[in-house]
Amino acid sequence: MLVQNKGNHSYTANDLTLVPGTNKVDEKEFEHFLTHPLMKHLNDIGEFVYDSEKTRPSAKDAIAMIEDAFDIDMLEELKGDEDRKTVLDAIDKRIEELKNPEK
Repeated sequence: MLVQNKGNHSYTANDLTLVPGTNKVDEKEFEHFLTHPLMKHLNDIGEFVYDSEKTRPSAKDAIAMIEDAFDIDMLEELKGDEDRKTVLDAIDKRIEELKNPEK
């Protein structure tokens, strides 16, 4: 599942670290992460944005997460699971931005 850490800091709890931006994590690990009192509080105030693996985010939400991603390997992996043209275009655009930041 994708989890967007909207904060300016990495958060670690219960053997899971979320860096700022979009992270690809196992849903069970994330549920365990949220059992930590601080992470539950941060989640309650909207620090983390996510959809479960059982629900597919809207194209708009998926693109917002992609634009906040910094891991090229994760983005490449997402391409294999995606069939919406607008989302695929956003992934390609973000990969290009990360590979060629001077443009």
